[in-house]
Parts: sequence; C-alpha cells; structure tokens
Amino acid sequence: MTVQPPQNPYPSPFADPTQSAPPQPYGVAQPGAPAQPVPPQAYPQQVQPQQAYPQQAYSQQAYAPQHGTPPCVMCGAGPTADATFRGHRGLIIVMQFLKQKGPFCRDCGISTFRTMTSRTLVQGWWGYGSFIVTPFVLLINLFQRGKVAKLPARQPDANSGQPLPLGKPVYLRPTMIGLGVPLALVGVIAAVAIGAPKSGVGGCVAITGTDSWKWVACEQTHDGKVISEANSENGCGDLDVYMEERTRKGRVTGTDYYCVDSSL
Repeated sequence: MTVQPPQNPYPSPFADPTQSAPPQPYGVAQPGAPAQPVPPQAYPQQVQPQQAYPQQAYSQQAYAPQHGTPPCVMCGAGPTADATFRGHRGLIIVMQFLKQKGPFCRDCGISTFRTMTSRTLVQGWWGYGSFIVTPFVLLINLFQRGKVAKLPARQPDANSGQPLPLGKPVYLRPTMIGLGVPLALVGVIAAVAIGAPKSGVGGCVAITGTDSWKWVACEQTHDGKVISEANSENGCGDLDVYMEERTRKGRVTGTDYYCVDSSL
C-alpha cells in the first residue's frame, strides 16, 4: 500500500498554477529545461596604491654611448667633465662650506664656477678662520674651471634641457668689490708695519722722562740711534746705555742693554 502525501487544501493565491514543482535555484537546471544563467555579482574592486618613485631627470646611460661621458647634472647634455666647485661663507666665529658636484658640460660648469666664486668673494672673508680658508677655495675653483673650460661645445640631445645661463665673467660682476676686503686689510697691516718704530739695532729712541724713553721712527724727532747691544750696563763704552726689561706673563725675565749714539 502506497501512502500519498497530503495535499495542501489552501493553495497560495500567488502561486503559479502552471508550475508543478518549486522553483530551482539559479544555476540548477530542471529536467528538460536549460540552465538559468547566473547573474553577475559585483565585487568591490581592489585598487593597488601607486608607489611614488623619484623621477630621474636624465638617464646616465642614455648619453654615455653618444658622448663617452655621463650627462651633465644640470642640463643632461654632453660631453662632460667631472668637477666640483666650492663656496665659502664666513659668519664671524663660525663658517659654512658649500659644494656643487658634477659632472658638468662646458656651459653649466662655467656658470657654476662664476656663481660660486662670486658669492665667495663677498661672503667668504667675514671670520678669523674664513679669512684664511677663502683664498684656498678661490684657487680650487680656478683649477676646477680649467677642467670644464677645455671641453668642446655642448651637444644637446632630444631629452636634454636648457643649460645654466653663463652670465658675466667674475671680473665684470659687482661682487669683485669683495676682493677689496683682503687687499685693504693687507694694506693696513703693511702701513702699520712700515710706520712702526724699529726696535733693536738701527732703531731710534726718544727720552720721555728722567728714567724713561721710547722707540720712535728715525724720521721723527729723536735723541739717538741704537748702534749695538751689550751684555751689561758697562758694555757700551762711551756711548749712552738705554735699558729695557723683558717680561713674560707679568714677570721680568731679563734686561736688554742698547748702546745709543746721541749724535745720530
């Protein structure tokens, strides 16, 4: 005996009377019917973050076969020479060293030389140590300039940029006035040295008091000229003896005896 499942006495009013079996899910084919297509599902698109890479202005290999040297760091043209131009800035008690490294083509190298040298002429003297360092910096730049000055004319490429502007030569720029700073200082030192009274043999003396005297220039009014030196007060014979104590750190370390001819 076969038992039939009970029939639903209250069918749904929305049911399709032509459908004898419950609807199958998408993708499962009913017997004798084609498979229903699966609707596309929208998945969120994963966006990969872009990585920032430094942009290289000029490829170091793009110009090597053409010119035989790396491209200029300023414009990318060639041929180039490996040179480093320096600058110096004195700040009274401290100092600042500047540097611009190549390789440079001829135009960019000469332009860099003129800029660095001109600034150093104005800014490089203002300090005790800087006054000594600046002349060496200027000489180094002159030597480095010779490397780029003997290069042939730059040969621009399709990917190269504009060269640095040459500008006026260093000797035609207003910054050349900076060269007057060391020249003026040397002149002052020379004038003081020449005008200072000479001490020792050949110098002249002037009496300033009963037991005091001073060195004076022989062109000025004086009371005598030193002919020689002696080891003691009695070592000058008939000449006048002028004594001068030597001191060190506030202590008397000895006495000098000068033989002075009052007729000179």
